[in-house]
Amino acid sequence: MNKKIVLIVTIAIAVLLIIIVASFFGIKPAIKSGSLENISLPEGFKIDVFADISGGSSISYPGPNSGPRMMLLMDNVLFVTIPNTGKVVALPDENGDKKADRVVTFIDKLNNPHGIDYFDGWSAIPVLSHTNFFWLF
Repeated sequence: MNKKIVLIVTIAIAVLLIIIVASFFGIKPAIKSGSLENISLPEGFKIDVFADISGGSSISYPGPNSGPRMMLLMDNVLFVTIPNTGKVVALPDENGDKKADRVVTFIDKLNNPHGIDYFDGWSAIPVLSHTNFFWLF
């Protein structure tokens, strides 16, 4: 058999196996601002990127270590927990253009933070083994 044909068939099989394995484990590309046009929305709805805070791989893995999770909007600041970095970030929209003006690390070195809520001056942030409470002045 021709070596060129064997090489092409081998590459095709390898690509097919990679696609099958990625599908089986739910591995998919992360959404980037240039890929929003591929999302279909009901009439009257609009989607846009508020902030790019991925700061990691271009691959999204399912489970507890994926990207940003629960968010809280307070005084024009969006608070987001990012489990795979151990951070809670603040995304202020100071000029009202519906885009984050900067990314500020609010809290870091947490063990897989995966949500945030606010009540009576306190912020509750669940982590892998318990919930942390922080006073927000």
